[in-house]
Amino acid sequence: MDREEDMQKANKRYTIYVRVFAVGLAAAAITFLPYLADYYVLEPEESILTFFANNSVNRYYIFETVLTALTVIALWCLSGRLWVALAVPSLLLMLLAYADSIKFAALNELLRLNDLLVTEAAGIAMQYLNLKFSSAQIKVILCALFCCAGGFVVDRFCRKYPLHAKIDSKLRKRLNILRLALGCVCLAGVFGYGGYFIKKSAYGVDSIDAVSVNNAGYDRYIVYNFLKNDRLTNINTDNAEDSYRFFLDGEETGVGVDGTGRKPSVIVIMNESWWDTDNITGSGVTFSSDPMEAFKRLGESCSAGQLTANIFGGGTIGSETEFLTGLNTKYFVSYTGISTELRKRRIPSIVDYFHALDYDTVAIHPYDGDFYGRNIIYSSMGFDKMVFEEDMDYTDLYSCYISDESLAKQIIREYEESEAEGIFIFAISIANHLKGLDSKHSSLKPYPYPISVEIDGSMGEEDYMDLVNYINGICLAGEAFEQLAAYFAQADEPVVLAMYGDHIPGFTKEMLQLMGLDGTDAETQRRLYSVPVLIWSNFDAERIKPDGENVNYLPQMLLEYAGLPDADMTLILRQQREALKTNTRVRTADGQGKTLELYDEGQRELVRHFQVVDYDILFGSGPRRERVWLPHGT
Repeated sequence: MDREEDMQKANKRYTIYVRVFAVGLAAAAITFLPYLADYYVLEPEESILTFFANNSVNRYYIFETVLTALTVIALWCLSGRLWVALAVPSLLLMLLAYADSIKFAALNELLRLNDLLVTEAAGIAMQYLNLKFSSAQIKVILCALFCCAGGFVVDRFCRKYPLHAKIDSKLRKRLNILRLALGCVCLAGVFGYGGYFIKKSAYGVDSIDAVSVNNAGYDRYIVYNFLKNDRLTNINTDNAEDSYRFFLDGEETGVGVDGTGRKPSVIVIMNESWWDTDNITGSGVTFSSDPMEAFKRLGESCSAGQLTANIFGGGTIGSETEFLTGLNTKYFVSYTGISTELRKRRIPSIVDYFHALDYDTVAIHPYDGDFYGRNIIYSSMGFDKMVFEEDMDYTDLYSCYISDESLAKQIIREYEESEAEGIFIFAISIANHLKGLDSKHSSLKPYPYPISVEIDGSMGEEDYMDLVNYINGICLAGEAFEQLAAYFAQADEPVVLAMYGDHIPGFTKEMLQLMGLDGTDAETQRRLYSVPVLIWSNFDAERIKPDGENVNYLPQMLLEYAGLPDADMTLILRQQREALKTNTRVRTADGQGKTLELYDEGQRELVRHFQVVDYDILFGSGPRRERVWLPHGT
């Protein structure tokens, strides 16, 4: 009898021990999982415990911890299994961390919920998939597996040592109902608390005084950043008219045309991965000839300089949107969110401007029209004609995409076929895109590259050939522009021709190290986000020298150079440019080019109003928004 009582007492103790361990394991998982996910992406030198200690009071981590706690409790209550409650969030967080590590390495940006709606981004991301894990990442994976395995073991012991084994069925039923109700409440809490916190914490005009001039925390808080949405912002556009008046009241309007009295045709090329190789500071990469030779020749006779992009290594649609709309993507969660919004509704753009001047408007992209939904976006913007790969008359290839030379020939054909007094052509090249799109063409092997590349270090054959392809593509882009300039120099009508790069090519970490571009200092970041620009005309125009201005300032600079009338948007952009020459995610500089750490009072007010205008243009519906790009005097 004593032996049986001892066994019962032991079972009760084991029952308590198992439950205490279960709660402790769940608490440990809830506490550490958000930090483990960020540790996986950042791969810091300190230990996991040190990383936790240094960040444990951060409000965003606390938010992610509460969200994880609600999720674990909800799953535990609803499933009755601890391993399910721990395995599901662990698996989701590890998958998110893995995806974030890929995107951040390639684009310096974390994964967003909107990315899941952009199938093109997923296709490109497939090129970066790998199963090589650093020691820090292996530690994180082992910790997550330990949580899952611990939950499975606890569940086995819970079945062996059940709690209240002799409880009557009615009370058991009530307890189960209570457990399920608690699970539903916690599940509702996930959505309610998550939405409330993000709405309250989203970067907006009310919080601008308390934040850095650049985007802080873009490399961590992966759950928070994944869930953020532009529509949840604090920015209120109900009084958008006040912001328009801030920029436009009392502002002088410039109206004019070129010296002949005729409106010039305007042709703009956004060139894929066109970047200035003079930004390379390391001696690990050398070239047989200068890839920027054509750019430098052109710079002697036309306007040439550097712009600053908001994107890194990819995301062409971001730089494209900035030019067409004047929006600064710095103020939005991600370019992918803007892209999805552009597919849903008509957004005012520079196309409206040229329509109002009775120009023909043509968009050219020698690739599939559904890539980033450009067939929908261009149609919504109102382009008179869209030319995609299947519409191209010239289809010679560079590597595996239609070449810049073929694009130049197509531009000339569209210009010659236009019967309007002026034509606006916006063309996006594809030639120097990272190999990996679902291309219809096989690579030309061997391609007769004009420039040979030598490296002083180790690099895989595939990465080396990507580097050779990029460098030669940069060279050939300049030469194609020279061909266009030579053609239009003979034209009787005034023409303005411009070309700018969208972002630095998708160089690997190893390539960046060889080039001396793997640092995080301000100067290295400036070189990484700097893209070249050329502005040429066949008539006398006052030359300008872009020196770090935002890509979204380019339409204002270009129209002013061309002697064309102002619009509300160009006046707004001019004031932004005069106060903040550079104003991007990674660098902000005042009108004289001095790097800023904090805004002064005037700059804060300017940015507040500019954010309201940007959000009104993208999400609003007021009459001022609709005419923001209409030229004055028409």
